[in-house]
Amino acid sequence: MSHKWNVYKLFKSGKRAKAPFCVIEGESEKQAKEKFLDKYISDADSKLNKCAWSFIREDLPQERTYEKNLEKENEIARKKNIFLGRLAVRAGELPNNICAGLVFCHESSWHWQWAALEPATLKYLKGLSPQFESAPKADAWLNEQMNQS
Repeated sequence: MSHKWNVYKLFKSGKRAKAPFCVIEGESEKQAKEKFLDKYISDADSKLNKCAWSFIREDLPQERTYEKNLEKENEIARKKNIFLGRLAVRAGELPNNICAGLVFCHESSWHWQWAALEPATLKYLKGLSPQFESAPKADAWLNEQMNQS
């Protein structure tokens, strides 16, 4: 049974191109690679010969792996921002436009602490959490607090 294979260029960074370079028909990935090499690479300039290529069946999901990871990371960051915003509201006496972040500075006695900050300058306004010896401990505290609420 013959399948269509999308051929994507792989960059030196390991990331894959968004759009396929071409579509090749073949029964297996190996056969599609052979057809692609014969048709495009043998006559191509030296630039295409140096590229790495990825073959994905057209009927399978084409989403890039790191995009899936980015979506998960963005969702986690969004949840953290919402939670830190709630902590800032509870802390009170803060201006309307603030941002929150993990800091290691003089105002936190040179310990890691989640704090309310000025958006443009990232100036420390008020601590939102206890102080921690390490950033991973501060992150673990935040995740624990988020899970409890």
